[in-house]
Amino acid sequence: MTEEQAYYKKGFHKSVADTHAGRTVENSSKFTLSVLKPDFKVLDVGSGPGTITVDFAQRYLTKNGGSIIGIEPTQELIDQADAYKKEAAPELKNIKFQLGSVYKIPFDNDTFDLVHAHQVVVHLQDPILALQEMKRVTKPGGFVCVKDGDLESSIITPEKYEPLKQSRLLKAKNSNSTDIRGGRKLRERAIRAGYEPENIVSSLSYWLIGDTRASKQNWASLLKSREQHGGEVMYPNDKERDNLAREQNIELLDEWGKDVAALYAVTNFEIIYKKPFP
Repeated sequence: MTEEQAYYKKGFHKSVADTHAGRTVENSSKFTLSVLKPDFKVLDVGSGPGTITVDFAQRYLTKNGGSIIGIEPTQELIDQADAYKKEAAPELKNIKFQLGSVYKIPFDNDTFDLVHAHQVVVHLQDPILALQEMKRVTKPGGFVCVKDGDLESSIITPEKYEPLKQSRLLKAKNSNSTDIRGGRKLRERAIRAGYEPENIVSSLSYWLIGDTRASKQNWASLLKSREQHGGEVMYPNDKERDNLAREQNIELLDEWGKDVAALYAVTNFEIIYKKPFP
């Protein structure tokens, strides 16, 4: 049986969600702007802590009719998103968050002008069903916009920090909730889900941290918290080894955050699919 939320199957951890809380349209979903219109009705699938969703509502969906709904199957994330919206943009009336599964999106066929999913499909046990559901609720002539990271092709430099990448890959494999090659599989998965190849536009982008000391130290701090409280395991059958590796990662993150030469980059694959008219 497919789990509704495999990513948090061992329980919600705010330290994990916090590493997603710096995301905006500009730094995470800019690829959608080539098709987004200010009066669109948008669905944000897997809206997480809500920062991208609120940004869409506040800065881009500015005309009458422009609105966005964020769905998540985890109540804690809905609560976190609602709290963020109340703090960041309490005046907004064109946005709401609600419980909902990507495997059975709680809306009728042909409802939304644009369906958006950022770093969601990569974490799903049944990505094909999810993509089919996103297509179903999109209006003919509307768009499905999906972006997934490709952890295996991530880069961390200098080389002495490579253990941080390897531990991240190991955690992903052990969690069974992140496909470390998910980004490169996105187009293929969309085609398997019934997206016509000629209606898919593919693109590639990088997420890069390292040019400013503040951004690097902030990211290192978030990852240290995630190491300590995130519940992710590298060696599930050897607790002593896992604890030692965790301590070493925290030390390396401290060093990486202060290293002026250090960089971290993640490759992201993106698709924009235009749903044809019948």
